[in-house]
Amino acid sequence: MGILVVGIIALLLIGNLIPDPSGRYIWRGGQKLPGAPWYEQLHGRLQRLAFYVQDNFGFRASLPLVRLAIRDTLNSPENGFIYVGRNGQLLFAGQHAAGQSAGALMRKDAVERFAALMMALQRELASYGTKVVVALPPNAQSVDLEQLPEWQDKYPAQPTEYSYLLEELKVRGIAAVDLRDVLRQSTDARRYLPNDTHWTNRSAVLSFNAVMRAAGHPDWQVNEAEVLGPVGPFFLGDLARSLRRTPPLPDENQVLNLKPPGPSTGFVFEGKHEAKPFNGFTYRYAESGPRVLIIGDSYTLNIWPRLFAFTPVAEVGWMHMSKTTYGSCDFNFADVKRFKPDLLIVARGERLFPCLNGSWPDYLTSPD
Repeated sequence: MGILVVGIIALLLIGNLIPDPSGRYIWRGGQKLPGAPWYEQLHGRLQRLAFYVQDNFGFRASLPLVRLAIRDTLNSPENGFIYVGRNGQLLFAGQHAAGQSAGALMRKDAVERFAALMMALQRELASYGTKVVVALPPNAQSVDLEQLPEWQDKYPAQPTEYSYLLEELKVRGIAAVDLRDVLRQSTDARRYLPNDTHWTNRSAVLSFNAVMRAAGHPDWQVNEAEVLGPVGPFFLGDLARSLRRTPPLPDENQVLNLKPPGPSTGFVFEGKHEAKPFNGFTYRYAESGPRVLIIGDSYTLNIWPRLFAFTPVAEVGWMHMSKTTYGSCDFNFADVKRFKPDLLIVARGERLFPCLNGSWPDYLTSPD
């Protein structure tokens, strides 16, 4: 036994001297400002050397790949925040997305608080004649059911937070669209990007048109043939970027043919987001006409405001549903009132819509 233990320790020590076949062999870190003292420059060089050895020796890069290969061979579900569907679709497990879509997670109080928030928005904006429409972009697990891994088949379907919210909104008289049904009816083999948490461009367009119908403006729907081109290569998905291997499926998406974004209206959103790209903005497409405000997240950020260029809408604004990327329901309501939208679209993604931890918008009377 002693010989065996010594042998294992010896192999581990030798392993630290063998270059990792999966290493990238690049130098990183340790940069110091020009003119820094010599001892700081020396510290930077030593730090770079430490990172180089750490990254490229001791099989640090290869061991995760071996682990993934073993799990793939055993058809074992991933226990991190990414798991693979039966046809290679990468699925996100963060923010309890899998349990939420399966009905294993039901946060009734937080869902009811969201419904109460929608009712409060409709009540407070009634004097402006604002129409409120709720349309939540679903999790991929809620739409691409045929892409779910085989191990999920053994779990029976249960009522979900999404379905419960739709029931609550109907009781409270709030217009809502079940985008799960809209996307499931799509004939596309894939409604979500294969290596990303987000939907395809065609799913975004289909959902936009469904919202226009629910808002009472079927004439504002965009022509799919006009705005959607052929499927082509797409930049590496956010889930694939978290892997240390080539994803099972290539990154592809429909090409979008959009008009240039309109000039800013000059409206300044006082509410700020922790990430600058998620700060509110506006476009002007005509001198007169309806005003639309979208309260959403990354699902709608780059596409829906641009689609209004094909409609008679005069101005469109976009703002995030929260002050933080993974927060909920704590946007600045004062911005909404100042914008005075004719149509307000609430489109927070499914996995982040519940108003958790008693969150509520600033400058809107709280039920507490």
